[in-house]
Amino acid sequence: MTSKKRAGPLKRCSTWLLKPARAGSSITTLNRTKFFLMETLLTETIFERKGCPIHYWTGGPEGRPLVVFIHGACVDHHSFDQQLPLVAQTYRVLALDVRGHGLSQPVGEPFTVPLAVDDLLAILDRLGYLQAILVGHSNGTYIAQELAFRHPERVTALVIADGTCITWKHSAWEVWLTRISADLMAPFSFETLKKTSIAQSSARKDVQAYSYRAFSMLSKKDFLAIWRGVSNCLHYEPGYHITQPMLLVHGDADQ
Repeated sequence: MTSKKRAGPLKRCSTWLLKPARAGSSITTLNRTKFFLMETLLTETIFERKGCPIHYWTGGPEGRPLVVFIHGACVDHHSFDQQLPLVAQTYRVLALDVRGHGLSQPVGEPFTVPLAVDDLLAILDRLGYLQAILVGHSNGTYIAQELAFRHPERVTALVIADGTCITWKHSAWEVWLTRISADLMAPFSFETLKKTSIAQSSARKDVQAYSYRAFSMLSKKDFLAIWRGVSNCLHYEPGYHITQPMLLVHGDADQ
């Protein structure tokens, strides 16, 4: 057993003890507990699915409604380090490293938003939750929206922070430009792509530093593959609208 301190918005101490999965099981539970401020306790689990070891963390009081935190492209669950301790005081919480991000590597099957939705549904089924409140940030909002579109009965409410509506009627120019965006970025060096993306991610230097660390866990090949998967998530659905309660959040300079 070892103790470590890991960089992030909140200081925390982790203890590690690996428990091997049962024979025939694709689940490995790590007795890796994180003590956040406010004495929040999260437990990490690794869920092997379609070639990817998906890492997710759960905490908060048992039996309470579940709030799921879904991060944006090229970062990881630490995006919500400042929110998790607060929400976990009164709700059950789930945070994950989306397929191909953070510790959930290698990506396995090529990344798509529908595949990420299926991953999340499999985790919810594993945990025994028929419904959840979804909190998505940036590209994480696309996963939340797609899940709500395909399985509205599984979603009780949504928080959409800094995300585009994926079922809206965007112009043909916007759709085309979005779908070729990965090819437009391909000629640039990975360092240029990282620095450009991170500079636009936040005005706060600490957030930019975190984003750089998370981004650096990917290769350029993986980044472009993930971006291609994300850029194909738009699909116009005439007459469709989200029926669940929803909170929309955006910054003054968001575009």
